[in-house]
Amino acid sequence: MSVNEDGIQSGSDSFWEVGKYMRTVKRAENGFDLCNHMKKLISERAEIEKKYSGMLSEWAKKWNGFLDKGAEYGTTQGAWRGVLTEADHVADLHTEMAERLMLEVHATIKVWQKENYHKSMMHFKETKDFEENFRKAQKPWAKRLTKVVAAKKDYHAACRTEKSTANQENNARGDTTVSQDQLKKLQDKLRKCQTEVEGTREKYNAAVNDLNGYNAKYIEDMSEVYSRCQEFEQKRIEFFKKTLFQLHACLDLSVESRFSQIYTSLHATIGNMDYNKDLKWWSANYGVDMPMHWPTFEEYSPELQSISRRGKANLTAGEGGIMITSIKHSRDGSYGSYTNEGSLEPPPSQPQMSYNSQNSYGAASSGGPADREETPQMEKKEYDSSLNPFGDDDDEEEDEYEEYDHREEEDHKDHNENQTNCSRVSSHQHQDTSCSDKVLESRGVFTSTDSLSSAGQTPSNRSSPMPKPRSKPSKPSKPAKPSGLPASPALSLSGSAGVSPPSQPSEPK
Repeated sequence: MSVNEDGIQSGSDSFWEVGKYMRTVKRAENGFDLCNHMKKLISERAEIEKKYSGMLSEWAKKWNGFLDKGAEYGTTQGAWRGVLTEADHVADLHTEMAERLMLEVHATIKVWQKENYHKSMMHFKETKDFEENFRKAQKPWAKRLTKVVAAKKDYHAACRTEKSTANQENNARGDTTVSQDQLKKLQDKLRKCQTEVEGTREKYNAAVNDLNGYNAKYIEDMSEVYSRCQEFEQKRIEFFKKTLFQLHACLDLSVESRFSQIYTSLHATIGNMDYNKDLKWWSANYGVDMPMHWPTFEEYSPELQSISRRGKANLTAGEGGIMITSIKHSRDGSYGSYTNEGSLEPPPSQPQMSYNSQNSYGAASSGGPADREETPQMEKKEYDSSLNPFGDDDDEEEDEYEEYDHREEEDHKDHNENQTNCSRVSSHQHQDTSCSDKVLESRGVFTSTDSLSSAGQTPSNRSSPMPKPRSKPSKPSKPAKPSGLPASPALSLSGSAGVSPPSQPSEPK
């Protein structure tokens, strides 16, 4: 049994017990909280839909990027993209779903809640009215119930006293030690208790009858208030049912025509996969059906040779090559050149070697045969007057250069005669001379060893250097017109150790 706020013990958990109507009042107050929970449910589902939509979009974007750079191709790639297109369309639908949940469902609950629940300082007006009406309807019946409980308590107490006194009186009759006066007192007390039991019994019966007589009124008043509570709760349940139907309408995509069209299109896209088309496309773009420029015979072209020469000219001195920087035309610019009066043209089987006269003397004064370095000379070509950018030479310049060439030829002759005489004496020391050295000797070009031998000296006892060629005038040189045999073009070389270009005046830039 429970004790209510009026201090009355309730015999059961029935609504009719005193104070048990509070559960019904609390139900009306719970309706307001349920509206809040419903709004929270809708907002969370809308947030889930937004996140799901965003995740679908990000997923489709990621895999579209994969397909853009991946290995899939053809109609199979189209099927892949069909799945991603479905994801994009479904994402759009879920975005709209989230917006509808908030605009249609969530907003409706908020408006209905505001219209049906009017909150005061501490309570809602509706729940406070229900509580007061229940209390008012139950108060008369609660008073009668209080009387019944009190009468019952008095009656049960009188019964216990009467039973205890009866036991004492029976014991006193059998006890000889009890006097007659004591026995008489116990008998009087027993009669009083019996009288009190009868009186409390009558009161208890009267209170119960009065309570039962008021039960009909009590039930009517309480039922009236309860029906109003039921109507209020019915209104809330009906509203929630309508709201959940709206929620269903927002969530159910099966009735959405666009949703069914999405999967119809996806089914058709997957059905368009054709391995014949894909294999044919691959063959045309990467396989046996690709066009091919088969190699054919190509005639030699001088342009290709010039291109290859330009490529070789990129070698630098640090890589061990010789870079041709320029080609200058000169008339017998070195001791290695030949004239009409000099030696004959070397046979084609032997390489022609050209040495600067200054390098020859330098080699004779610095070292032995190990210091010799040979440089192939370009073949003689006929002089082309159209290559002269300066036109005809002046008469004064012609006379000056003729005089210079004459002096240089005389120096060559004297030197060659001395070298021939010396070589006869020390011929046994030069039996290992190479064929190329003989060719150079026949053309008037000699190495450091030859120069030392011709002078009759060794590197340790040489006394004076070989005569040096006269330098040309400081005036800029111009190519002379060919007379007799054509002059051989001299190569200007750089990057070769021990070999330097002939001492010639620089051309104007």
